[in-house]
Amino acid sequence: MSNELYYIDEHGKKNDFLCHKDMLIDDDIQDLALLKIDSSIYKTVTSFYCTLIENENHRYKSWEHCYHYFSNNNIDIDVASLHLAFYLASWGMYRGSSFLLWKDYKIHKEVVKELAKHKDLQDIDFLSITDEKCNRIIGLSDWVKNWYHDNISEVNGKSKTVNVTDTLVTKIMLGTLGCIPAYDRYFIDGIRKSNIQYSKISTKNLLSVAKFYQKHYEQFKKAQDFISINSVANYPTMKLVDMYFWQIGFERDNKG
Repeated sequence: MSNELYYIDEHGKKNDFLCHKDMLIDDDIQDLALLKIDSSIYKTVTSFYCTLIENENHRYKSWEHCYHYFSNNNIDIDVASLHLAFYLASWGMYRGSSFLLWKDYKIHKEVVKELAKHKDLQDIDFLSITDEKCNRIIGLSDWVKNWYHDNISEVNGKSKTVNVTDTLVTKIMLGTLGCIPAYDRYFIDGIRKSNIQYSKISTKNLLSVAKFYQKHYEQFKKAQDFISINSVANYPTMKLVDMYFWQIGFERDNKG
């Protein structure tokens, strides 16, 4: 992969692009209110991605490796489970309080088998998302949560009812199918700051997130075009949305 960076302008032309926190978008947008929001989207998403370019072994790359593998037509369940486990570890899901810390990667095999049956969810068009499709995504997230809860009753030699969080479930689905953002603390803070109501993962909330994407589609698409030049993995809609709101929440939490 080339280290030379570009961005795609409104005419589809490649232009030199420098990765730093002061990146700008087109100067010819007249609506200043929209410019403020849209420039934030483009700048935030591409700035997030630039950390992966500047450090080729960055932990964020684990999502790319995992999702790219799950995008193959034929996956090996054992290899896919290993990818999933390492990605989850890179994103904090194997911390000391997690039941996963005491399990090897093979614990994910049955979940991976089920997720592989829903590969078409990787291709959802969130510009025309429906209640029915959102219900299917939420239903699958419930299945994943219930599988871990119902099938893990022992942790480090002791009987235990495991706490399967929405954060874990949505990180799993983001890393494998890319059909829902990872609802962790930073993402939730980010959507709340953007006036998207949240109390729990639901069809209603996922539709609200999709509507935000639809409203600002052009800037998300520009960011996606930039990323596609520099990544072997196709960044789906909900990964872009996840990057945007996660970064907002992260920066808000780390001010000062």
